[in-house]
Amino acid sequence: MRQLGYKLFFTHRLALLAGAESLRSIREGLLWLLPCLLVSAVFLIFAQCAQALGAPSTLVELLTGLHTRISSIIPLLVAASIGYMLAVQHRLPQLPVAFLCLSHVVIAIYLMRDYPLASATFVLFIAIASPLINVPAMAWLHRRRWTRLVDEGLVGHNLKGTINMVLPGLLTSVVLVCMLQLLLQIHDFAYIQRPMEISRLENPYLNAILLTSTNSLLWFFGIHGTYAMQPLMDVMDQAVALNAADQAAGQPLRFALNSGLLGCFAFIGGSGGSLALVLAILGFSKSRSMRLLALASLGLSLFNVNELLLFGLPIILNPRLLVPFLLVPMVNVCLALTVVQLGWVSPALVSVPFTAPVLLNAYLSTQGDWGAVVLQLVLLGIGALIYMPYVRSIQRQGERSDQVYLKTFDTTFRGLEERGRLFELDPVVASYKQAAQQSLQLARIQQLSEYDFHLEYQPQVAKGIGLCTGCEALIRARDREGKVQSPWELLQWLGQARMMPEVDFWVASQAVRQYLAWSRIGFELPITINISSATLASAEHGQRLLEILARARGQVSVEITEDALVGDALLTQQWIGKLHALGARVYIDDFGTGFSALSYLHQFPVDGIKIDRSFVLAQREPKGAQVLNGLLRFCETLKLKVVVEGVETREQLEFLQSTSELIIQGWYFSKSLPGEQIPGFVSQRARNAMAANED
Repeated sequence: MRQLGYKLFFTHRLALLAGAESLRSIREGLLWLLPCLLVSAVFLIFAQCAQALGAPSTLVELLTGLHTRISSIIPLLVAASIGYMLAVQHRLPQLPVAFLCLSHVVIAIYLMRDYPLASATFVLFIAIASPLINVPAMAWLHRRRWTRLVDEGLVGHNLKGTINMVLPGLLTSVVLVCMLQLLLQIHDFAYIQRPMEISRLENPYLNAILLTSTNSLLWFFGIHGTYAMQPLMDVMDQAVALNAADQAAGQPLRFALNSGLLGCFAFIGGSGGSLALVLAILGFSKSRSMRLLALASLGLSLFNVNELLLFGLPIILNPRLLVPFLLVPMVNVCLALTVVQLGWVSPALVSVPFTAPVLLNAYLSTQGDWGAVVLQLVLLGIGALIYMPYVRSIQRQGERSDQVYLKTFDTTFRGLEERGRLFELDPVVASYKQAAQQSLQLARIQQLSEYDFHLEYQPQVAKGIGLCTGCEALIRARDREGKVQSPWELLQWLGQARMMPEVDFWVASQAVRQYLAWSRIGFELPITINISSATLASAEHGQRLLEILARARGQVSVEITEDALVGDALLTQQWIGKLHALGARVYIDDFGTGFSALSYLHQFPVDGIKIDRSFVLAQREPKGAQVLNGLLRFCETLKLKVVVEGVETREQLEFLQSTSELIIQGWYFSKSLPGEQIPGFVSQRARNAMAANED
C-alpha cells in the first residue's frame, strides 16, 4: 500500500506538470505545424530526387526555394499558434492575439537583422517564449479600462474585441523592442559564439551523445528538440556540406557526425528512434489499444514524424519510457559513427530533411550507399530490442492494474486498459488526468481487496404486536486489523468502479445462504436486501439475480431506491413481476428522498415503502411532523406496507401512529446482528410480546 501511495503521488505530480498551460500551449502550437513541416519536407525530397535524376536546375532551385521559404516562416507560425492557445486560456480574441504574437517575431527578426548568429540562435526561442510572457501581459492590460478604445454598446463584439487589443498589443510590442535593444547592447548576446564549433566534431562520440540526449530530454518535456537546437543543427548541416566539398576535392571525408547521420541513423522514426518503439509494440505487445496506436503511428513514423506516439501513448512526461527514449538514439548514433569510421558506410554527403522517408533518407544522404540502408534496418532491430522490455513492462503493469481480486466477493476487478487517446484536445493532459484517476481508483480497489466483507441483519419489529417479522441484510467490512469500516464510502468506491452488480450478486447469495441455514435448524424469517440501479439496468444482471433469489422460495425480498426506477420502465416492471412470481416482495427504499416518488407508486406494482430516517428526525419540528404524518396517512390510503427506518428513542416510536401495521427498524429495538444471533433475538421478542399480553 505504501508503494501504491507513492505511485499515486508521483502520478498526480506528473499530471500537474503535464497540465501546465505553458507546456500545453507549446505542445499544441508545435503539433499544429505538422502539415507545414510535411509540405516543406516533400518539396525538399522532390528537389533531391529531381537533382538525382538530372532534372533542370531551375526545377531543383524552385523546389529547394519552396522548402527554404516554408522553413523560414516556422518561427512566425510557432508564435502565432502558441499565442492562439494562450488567448483561449486568458479569454482574449484569439486571432488578433495570434497575429500580435506573429508580429513580435517579425520585430525580433528585424531588430536582429545585423546579428545573424544571434538571430539563428534566439529567434525560435523568442517565438516560443514571447507569447508565454506577452499574452498574460496583454490580458492584464486588456482588463484595464484605460486601454479600451471602444465601449461595448457602440460596435459589434468582434470589432470591439479587435480594436481593444490595439493598446495592449502596442504596449507589449514597445516593451519587446526596448528589451531587445538593451540585450543587443550586450556584446556576448549580439555576437554570440556558436554553441558548437565545427572543429569540435572531430571528437564525435561525446558530442553525439550530448546532442541526442538533449534532443530526447527536450521532447520528453514537450519541447520540439530539433527547432530548439537549431543553431547546433546548423553546425551539423555545415559538416555535411564540408563532406561534400572534401569528396569533390578528392580528399578524405572529415566529419562522420553530421545532420545526415543524426537524421538517418539516430532518430529513425523521429525523436527517440521511435520507429523502433512502433516495431517493439507490434512485435512484443498483446495490448490491443497499444497495437492500434502503433499501427496508426506506423505510416507517419516512416517519415520520421512521431507526434502520435509522443502525444497519444504518451511518451512526453512518461517516466516508464524515458530510459529507452534517451538510450535508443544514443546507441544508434554511436553504432553508426563506428560503422562510418570503419569505412563500411559512407558519411552523409547531402542534407535531407528529418521528415524524409526512412531507408530513402539513408540512400539519398549517402548518395546511393546501400550499406546505409542495411545499417538502418540493423539499428531498427537493435532499437526494438531495447524498447522490448519496457513495452512488456507497460503491458504487465496494465494487466496488474486491470485486475484486482476481491477475495470476499470472489470476483476480479477489470477495466483499466491503457488506451491511446488520439482525438483529445490535449492527449497528454487527458491521459495523465485519466492515469491519476485510475491510480486513485486502483488504490481504493486494492484496499477493498484486503477487506473481509460480511452481512449483518437488522431486525424489523411490528409496532402493534412487538414481534420480529423480518430483517434487512446490511453489508459490513472489516480490515486486516479487525476494525469494522463504514460501508457507505466503500460502496461509493465500488459504484465508481462499476462493480455494484457483483456486490449485489454476492449480497443476494449470502442472504439466501443465511436463510437456508436458518431453515435447516427449523427457523424462518424473511430477509430483504438492497439492489442497486446498475443491476436493474441490465436484463442479463437481472436474470442472474432472479436465479439466485429463486433458491429462497420468495423469502428474500428486494429493496430498490428511487433512482433505480428512473431507467427503463418496461424492463423494471417486468423485473418486479418476475420477483412477485417467485413470491418475493419489492419495497421502495428511502421513500421521499429521491426524484418523483409519488409517480412510482402507481407506475410500479411495489408492495411497500421504507420511510427514511431523515423524516423520523424531522418530526421534532412542526412541519416535519406534518410531513411524516402525511406520509403515514398516504400509505394507509394506498394500503401499502410501511417500514420506518432509524427509530432510536421511545419518543420517536410513540409518535408513529397508523391504522395500518407499522414495521419499525432501528436501534430502539436492535442494532444489526450477526446471522447466528437473529434466532435468539426473535425468540426474546416473542417472549416479551407474550409477557406484555398477559399483563
